[in-house]
This record gives sequence, C-alpha cells and structure tokens, in this order.
Amino acid sequence: MAPVFRERCQFENTIYRYAPLLGPLRVLRRAARRFPDRFSKRAGEGKPSRFVPGDWVRVKPADAIRATLDASGALRALAFTDVQWEYCERTFQVDTVVRRMMNDFGRMRAVGRTVGLAGVTCDGPRADAGCGRACPLLFRDEWLEPSSAEHAEPARYERYARVKPLPAILATLDGRGRRDGVMFSAAMGRFAGARLPVHKRVQPIAANFWRRPGSEWYVLAGASCLGEVLNGDGPCHRGCGLLWHRDWLEFDPE
Repeated sequence: MAPVFRERCQFENTIYRYAPLLGPLRVLRRAARRFPDRFSKRAGEGKPSRFVPGDWVRVKPADAIRATLDASGALRALAFTDVQWEYCERTFQVDTVVRRMMNDFGRMRAVGRTVGLAGVTCDGPRADAGCGRACPLLFRDEWLEPSSAEHAEPARYERYARVKPLPAILATLDGRGRRDGVMFSAAMGRFAGARLPVHKRVQPIAANFWRRPGSEWYVLAGASCLGEVLNGDGPCHRGCGLLWHRDWLEFDPE
C-alpha cells in the first residue's frame, strides 16, 4: 500500500514524544479551531527584520546584549538563551527572516524583527546542548550588527551523506508515511539525491521531557523545514532541522 502523506510539521510528529501533559493540550488546541472565537484566529506576521537572507551579521558583545534584556532575560518576550552567549562577537550569515512561527506548544505566533542564522542552533557550537534536534536559535535585530564574510569562521563538517532517491525512501515507510513513528513529509522529497553535510546524529539530551525510539536519526546541514504547508496554518518561518532515518541516507566513506 502506498504511504499517505500528511503535510504537517515534523516537529509535531517527531522522533521525540511530547510529555504526557502536552498531548491533551494539543488535542484541545486543534478542537478550538472549530469555533469562531479568538483562540481559532490565524496568526498574522510580525514586522520584518532590517536584515535579509544572505546578509552577514555579527552577534554583538555580551554587555551590549545584556543592556537590551529585561529582568527575565528577554527582549520583547524572546529570551536570549544560555547557549546563545557562546555566539557573541562571531559573524554569521542570515538564513531566514522569522515573522511567524510555531512555538514548542504547537501554537502559531507572530514574531517581529527577528532572524535565524545559518548553522546557529540550540545544540551550541559543540553540538552538545539542547534537546537534540538542533533547532535554530532566534536573534532580535537589536542583538546583531552588520558584518562581512571575511570575518566569518568557515564551516567544517567531518561527514557527508546523500539522501536516497525518493522511491527508495518510500519503500521504507508504512501506510501512514512514517518510519519508526516519524513522518517523512512530501516536502522532504525536494532533497532526494542531494549530498549534504551531516550536522549531527540525534541524541536525546533533555531526557526528562522527551522520549524517542531507539532508531538512528540524523540532522543534515542545509536541509531545513520551510514550513510552507501546515494544514492551512502555515507558513512557519522557524526553519527547524529535519530528521532523517539512517535508511534514507547513503554516507560517504569515513
């Protein structure tokens, strides 16, 4: 039987499982969309950033960023996380302008004057932090200043993999379009045949919050979710990393 694709965010049906409390909350949120009240209104977009994709920017020094934060360590309700301090005074390329995104509770929110930077994820410079999914970190415009490519550190990857042809991937999926419980979305087919750097093998770090099956999964650099279709809720500009099963990839020799 051919797999049935559902164009949903892989984050909502991920290799990790939400803590038991969040499952009922997601059900209630979806049920609320059936009623014409304020809980079911489609989220708009926040103000655009002064930067555009492709711009080179420098994360400001720590003291300059602290001056923008409130008592809770946030600017306009967006926290500057512990991991982000390690990126201060370093230069990166703007990857995406974030004007709306699905938050960790599956709720779409408007976001203004915020960008994601290429290769800057929640697992940190050493890929040893975060929840394991390598989600992009978000930066307010006030935390960045213009820079140039000559100040950037070159990206170094130790391993590369080629995404298998689409027919080979489809042969591994069940009738719901999943492998070991994780969805392969139709949009992921755009990367079929592409050779990409391996960012990391997924490891669950926040073990008390997430659970995952014992399969081998990877995040590839340059293969992120575009959030274009979310059952009518999209697009989402968050740009989360996609999860790739070992059986969907062909690795270069060590």
